[in-house]
Amino acid sequence: MGPSTPTRSKGAATALARSMATLGMDSPLTDVSANVRPVRMTLSPMRFKTGKSNAPRSRQEKEDIVPSGMDDARAMISKDWDGPDGVLPPRRRSAATIGHQRGDRYIPNRDLNRTSASSAQPYREDAAGESLTSIHYTERSDSVSSSASSLAEIDPHAGLEDVCAFEQGQRILSFSAAPPSSISGQKDPRGRYATKKATLPSSLTAAGRRRIPTAPERVLDAPAIVPDFYFNLLHWSAQNVIAIALQSAVHTWNSETGEANFLMDLEEESERVGGGGLISSLRWDADGNILAVGTDRGYTQIWDVNRGTRLRTLRPDPNGGADASTINTIAWAPDGTLNVGYASGLIREHDVRQRSSVTRSLERAHAAQVCGLAWRDDSALLASGGNDNVVKVWDRRTSVAKMRKENHCAAVKALAWSPHNSSLLATGGGSADRCIHLWNTTQNTRVQTIQTSAQITSLHWAPHYREIVSSHGVSNTENNEGALNVWAHPSGQKLAELPAAHDGRVLHTSLSPDGQCLATVGSDESLKFWRVFEEPTDMNKSAAQRGILGSGYKNIMGSMRTNTGSRSAAPRSLR
Repeated sequence: MGPSTPTRSKGAATALARSMATLGMDSPLTDVSANVRPVRMTLSPMRFKTGKSNAPRSRQEKEDIVPSGMDDARAMISKDWDGPDGVLPPRRRSAATIGHQRGDRYIPNRDLNRTSASSAQPYREDAAGESLTSIHYTERSDSVSSSASSLAEIDPHAGLEDVCAFEQGQRILSFSAAPPSSISGQKDPRGRYATKKATLPSSLTAAGRRRIPTAPERVLDAPAIVPDFYFNLLHWSAQNVIAIALQSAVHTWNSETGEANFLMDLEEESERVGGGGLISSLRWDADGNILAVGTDRGYTQIWDVNRGTRLRTLRPDPNGGADASTINTIAWAPDGTLNVGYASGLIREHDVRQRSSVTRSLERAHAAQVCGLAWRDDSALLASGGNDNVVKVWDRRTSVAKMRKENHCAAVKALAWSPHNSSLLATGGGSADRCIHLWNTTQNTRVQTIQTSAQITSLHWAPHYREIVSSHGVSNTENNEGALNVWAHPSGQKLAELPAAHDGRVLHTSLSPDGQCLATVGSDESLKFWRVFEEPTDMNKSAAQRGILGSGYKNIMGSMRTNTGSRSAAPRSLR
């Protein structure tokens, strides 16, 4: 049967009330219910002044004992209930409790009770009254005593350097390793800690082994080419075939065999498929077999060049609309997706393998006409530039721009994805801007800006070097109009300049499939070839072995050389 509820004895309560009345105080227990247990205060055991040991012998005595210095009323206070007699066993303290009491719970293995029998020095105490350890004290006792004896002999008027036994000019504190000692016949070793200057790419530092020519390798005529900044009329395919549009006609030239072919002329096409207008853009697919041709009336023709047949025509809305405007630029993704940019600001995406080819329409992608389109090599991101001075990057999974930048002050036609860094995009502005901006499309930040002095019509990255070439149109200086410039990356330093690549603006450019030769066509109606990115010496081969501008060049040069300016003269000369 459990113990009964403890109750206050009647005699103790009467004595307590009498003592409180004697002191002139109200008893705090008069209003307390009998069913509520009052809080019990335990006093620490003390010694009386008599000198006798009054340590409690039992738990009952420990709780009843009161110092003799207190008033008689407090001496009459008794405990509220009777506990079991006998001495309780001492409570075992855990290691965690000991560590907590010592104030060091995070390093429980520290030995704070370690003493040294050989040490006669008492321990010091910190602010908390805890004794400090004497680890390493005995090992250093001899050095401390010797230092103390030496300090006693120091002249009180001596300087700090004499007291500390340091020479003047000697470093006392050091936050880095000391520099290596100099070796006879060697320069100052401290020079290796100096900041190094930015160096040029390795392609130009090998004792001048690579030279960027300042004259074109080949020059051909491109009569009656439309001198429009917003058109894109030249492209070099992966099969080493160049396609160029001369007003309403398209011509191809195979640089491996030297064979020139006439592909099509809108004047000979029916109006149902877009005949009777001008060609405003063209683009090879990733494999170099299919050519997309855009017109100024919004028609897109898909051609199989090897067979010379038109595979399909993508027609605009017959009732008129955003797609019934000039197609300024075309871009093929490596996976076969076709994108078309219109002068109305519309970007339309097609899958030409399907009957209903339209897969996405970006209405009002730009507030003005679309100038440039460029797919990244993984077919994941599409970059676009417009006459509204805006650069955008589109994720093919959404219709919302992933990145939008308005740092340019003119139309953005030149777009180029870096082959060395998939997140790096280069863009070039028009005549009022004249800047090349490099963007990190992952972080949506501008990495670098290169100031030029002319309108930027195109940009191409070198596949073998950390370099980029820019072509220019209208310039604020007479010497820079129609120039080509090669820039180092990431320093942005100009490596080479061809100030008069064309007598007038450079309209369109395209890089060869091996990334070495740049084809340019200008307002002077000439097509030129520049070897700006020749391969390194260990990879260099002759042009005939690569088939670029090879043995067939002389034949095509003679067939394309014509001085007539009519629209139909050039196609007839190439048949």
